[in-house]
Amino acid sequence: MISRLRIASGLVLFVFVTGHLLTLAFGLYSIAAMETAGRFLMGPFGNPVGGPILILSFFVHAALGLWTVYWRNSLFSNWADTAQAALGLAIVPLLLPHIMGTVVGPAMTGAHPDFKWVLAVYWMFVPHLGIQQVIALIVIWVHACYGLFLWMQVQKWWGRYATFSYPFAVIVPVAALLGFVESGKILIANSGDPDFMAPVREAAAAYGSVGETLNEIQSQVLWWYAALVAVILVARAIRLWGKQPRISITYQDGPTIERAAGVSLLETAQSMDTAHAALCGARGRCGSCAVRVLEGHDNLAPPGRTEAETIVRRSLPDGVRLACQAMPTGGPVTVERVFDPTISPVEYQERLRQDDLSTRDAAPVSESEGVA
Repeated sequence: MISRLRIASGLVLFVFVTGHLLTLAFGLYSIAAMETAGRFLMGPFGNPVGGPILILSFFVHAALGLWTVYWRNSLFSNWADTAQAALGLAIVPLLLPHIMGTVVGPAMTGAHPDFKWVLAVYWMFVPHLGIQQVIALIVIWVHACYGLFLWMQVQKWWGRYATFSYPFAVIVPVAALLGFVESGKILIANSGDPDFMAPVREAAAAYGSVGETLNEIQSQVLWWYAALVAVILVARAIRLWGKQPRISITYQDGPTIERAAGVSLLETAQSMDTAHAALCGARGRCGSCAVRVLEGHDNLAPPGRTEAETIVRRSLPDGVRLACQAMPTGGPVTVERVFDPTISPVEYQERLRQDDLSTRDAAPVSESEGVA
């Protein structure tokens, strides 16, 4: 359920962010075009139904992200997952000024600032916030695309749409940034026109009385957020604290890894730069990290619900565990990889269509190969 909620809330946020960025891209034509496009692209989230869904999705996704940080046994399993987690934690402080100005401010004043006002804030009144929003755009988009990629690439339909996904992931943010720059140039060029700047003056007058209050609220939210992250990290450290029994993991084709228990087979392998497939980012969805347990079955904790469901869904044979979920409890374990560490999502889906996983030998891997 947690995995499904995280995916569902993430998809809602991705649709909103994509609509927001496409709206900015219309700034390449005019500010008026941005206003018109925004009514269609962002309109579904500006009504009594879509608005609460968006807010709920934001809080659910953020809460589950923090929950994941708490339950991660290793914060530095691989650079991609570590980067995504760090980007996710950075979103709230980067995005908070925008939320204060476009959500909290209107709720306090009753004003409805348009794109001219937002652009004036970023290009004329507080330029450093404009730079911060550009950074926020990049951070949010990279975080979202990587999470979406991990989910999409293990779906059966991924091979048909992968070719179109990569250009989309690049074109959308680039077009949005260009639209943001061009619309800013239009605003500055017309800043001397009283009629053109009338909406900006009206919004400035409305916000003038609540500016200090918004800053105070923003500071308090940042402090509470920092405290929450700190508490989660301390609670995680307490959860992992204590002397763990020693474990020994031997891969049939090498190497043998010895360390303290408390992390999964996959995290153990990655800590020693041992190559391993993990197409879903160690979330237990795909099964590409599957290992055939040759010895030491009793030295692994029983499969949890996530692992058991994935093994059944992927029709993996008896004696196979997911390395990202299997937790050594102490003692030696000997395993072999079911899938080649360099396997692509398309090749993986093809392998799943075969019926000989229980007899096919795992592909040999040298110790010199990096983490997949």
